[in-house]
Amino acid sequence: MKCIRLLSLILAAMFVFTLTSCSKFDSDYGASESKAESNIYENIKAPDIKSDDEVMPTFFDISLYDEENYSEIYLGKKYEYKFIYAGSEFELPAKYSYMTKSGWNIVENSAYHENTKINAGKSLKVNFVNSYGKQLVAQFFNSSKSSVELEDCKIVKIIIPQNNYLVPESPYGQFFINGVSNEAAITDVIEFLGAPSHFYAVNNNSYYLDYFLTEKDKRSKIRVYIDVASDTVTSLEVSKY
Repeated sequence: MKCIRLLSLILAAMFVFTLTSCSKFDSDYGASESKAESNIYENIKAPDIKSDDEVMPTFFDISLYDEENYSEIYLGKKYEYKFIYAGSEFELPAKYSYMTKSGWNIVENSAYHENTKINAGKSLKVNFVNSYGKQLVAQFFNSSKSSVELEDCKIVKIIIPQNNYLVPESPYGQFFINGVSNEAAITDVIEFLGAPSHFYAVNNNSYYLDYFLTEKDKRSKIRVYIDVASDTVTSLEVSKY
């Protein structure tokens, strides 16, 4: 009986020793895999082309543009606009008197007139027409700290909403801005103005190209709307504050 009891004690002692002699607990358990994953992307080079647009690479190098399609390309503050529209040459910024002397007047039945008040820091778009019935949109801007009459505010933007080459019955006329005319193709725009400072896809076929004068004031620019499917200029804006 004593032998059996002694044998039982020996077996129990061996069992306890076996349990306590297991390998040390791995403090990195569950972390080793995540460590490996964290190093996966270290040696991957960022792509040269940041923009994901698939259309504009046909016309210019979009590796110059960031994720929002902006670049560091600017026309320069000394860049001179050569802007001719419907037989008139425009300089910006301009005043109301400049328009009337050039043969442009506010369209009849307009809600606005020369004495219309423009609030401080606000803009107002007004339709003008010449003696040939051709129209344009002039944007006035009140840069003062109080309300001012329209005739005393500066015109900072001229908008030609339609290209009459595409819409013959359009009330808008022939334009020419630094080489870009109504009949210009997209490659013509790039040839005369260069790669834009910014481009934006309005929809699948429609884009606009912005040509900023400077980085500090992105309001002053040439904006050209284009249709990729028809390879045409659809409208344009010229602004200078």
